[in-house]
Amino acid sequence: MFQSCDFLLGQGKSIVIVVPGRLPQAETYTVAVSPGALSFRADYDEIAHIPYKNKEVYERLSYHPQVGVMEFYGKEYPKRLSAVAYIEVRKGVQ
Repeated sequence: MFQSCDFLLGQGKSIVIVVPGRLPQAETYTVAVSPGALSFRADYDEIAHIPYKNKEVYERLSYHPQVGVMEFYGKEYPKRLSAVAYIEVRKGVQ
């Protein structure tokens, strides 16, 4: 569905994931985070697998049980979150 994402880092350990485009309709979203990759699921379907190397992002995402997700498909960031995703931490898995 998408091959990249970005992050908004706030004070403390706050973080929001920014995805390019629209998320598919789902009841729940999950982001599996490991030190080397992020996997996004909409309900039970994997919609993206993105390799990355960023220790700070991994630590921030691992700290929270949920994360805000923002759809970005224009020139301006939306004024609110598009979804909230559960975090699944996978230590040592790529």
